[in-house]
Amino acid sequence: METFAEELRFRREEVGLSRNKLAEALGCTPQWVYKVETCEKPPSEAFAQDLDTYFSTNGLFHRQWRKIRKYRRSAMLLPGFPQYVELEAQATIIRAFTPQVVSGLLQTEDYMRALMSTSQSPHTLEERVAGRLERQAAAFDRPDPAKGWFVLDESALQRVIGGPEVMRKQLSKLCDLASSPNIQVRILPFGSVTYAGLDGMFVTLTLADGTEVAYHEGPGVNQLTQELATINEYHARFDLVMGEAYRRSESLKIITKMLENLG
Repeated sequence: METFAEELRFRREEVGLSRNKLAEALGCTPQWVYKVETCEKPPSEAFAQDLDTYFSTNGLFHRQWRKIRKYRRSAMLLPGFPQYVELEAQATIIRAFTPQVVSGLLQTEDYMRALMSTSQSPHTLEERVAGRLERQAAAFDRPDPAKGWFVLDESALQRVIGGPEVMRKQLSKLCDLASSPNIQVRILPFGSVTYAGLDGMFVTLTLADGTEVAYHEGPGVNQLTQELATINEYHARFDLVMGEAYRRSESLKIITKMLENLG
């Protein structure tokens, strides 16, 4: 933010503009310009674009805004997760087990907003939601989408996050995703007690060059690793939960039944 603020002040003073005159030209308030220049408030994307247009800076302010947004999002996340997100966007294969809730890469916008709303401020919430939507696009809305194998605990389907309407849309999206050629969604039944799924979510990534990465979140645990022994352990865990899970067609039937039960 300091770099953005310094550049704004420099450009404004270079052409002899007061904050009032700049605010008038951009259609904002002098107080807003002051707060951005003193780093009391982060700039908005629209403000950055307006500055680029006004000062003819060829995207300079917008590029700085993007850096600010990336930094702010990283600061909100657990240690290791920003690096994981960068690797996830390069993955050719994603294998993920998620207990309790639907995996973030499979969530609807309303579901993720409802899930995060109890623990985030309004501004932080929108940042987190936007970041998760970008993760989904980076993984699956690209010319060479990743292959995704997801195992969800059956309890994630029973837990009505955000109310019936939000959950209906989420289950409907899961049905669509489960029918897509590059994504498998498998349901781990309530009766499964395998150790592999008892201590939190985990993901393994395979990159185009064959690099393997594992990421694990659980109570008091947050780990990103490329250590071969640990990755092999998570591959073994994933094989175990896949073996305990319903087959693909049966899983789709379960999701569809849950959707019908919500009316």
